[in-house]
Parts: sequence; structure tokens; C-alpha cells
Amino acid sequence: MPDATSSVLKISLVISLILMIVGLLLQETAEIILWLGLLILVCSPLIGVITTQIFLIREKDWLWTKVTMILIIVITVGLTVSLIK
Repeated sequence: MPDATSSVLKISLVISLILMIVGLLLQETAEIILWLGLLILVCSPLIGVITTQIFLIREKDWLWTKVTMILIIVITVGLTVSLIK
């Protein structure tokens, strides 16, 4: 489980960095690429928690599954509130 979560976080970091570098190199014409890279970077923790939750459900560890569900809700609400403002 920790290996999968770590791999997902590393992959999302690399993808977001590549997108942001490409967006910076292309400057004005690729603003959407830059924003996509930032979005992936911001959503990386959420993706990591979802990955962990999938493995916890497979292991039938219901206590930690509930904890990760609460964490997913908190992160999602935080992202939503920050996007609304």
C-alpha cells in the first residue's frame, strides 16, 4: 500500500512539473497547460489519499477506511472553498 501511494504521488508530481515547465517555456500561448500542471499539483494529496483508501478497502480495514473518507471530504471541501473564492 505505501509503495502504491508513494508511486502515485511521485508520478503526479513529475507530470505537474513537466506541464508547468512546458507552460512556462511556451509562455502566453500555453497558459492552460500551466494551470493544468498547478491543478494536478494541488490535487496530488487527494489522489494519494484515494489510492490509500482503495488499498484499505481491499484489506477490509474499516476504521482507517472511515478516517481516509473523512480526510477526502475535508480536502475536497477545502479545494472547493478555495476555488469559489
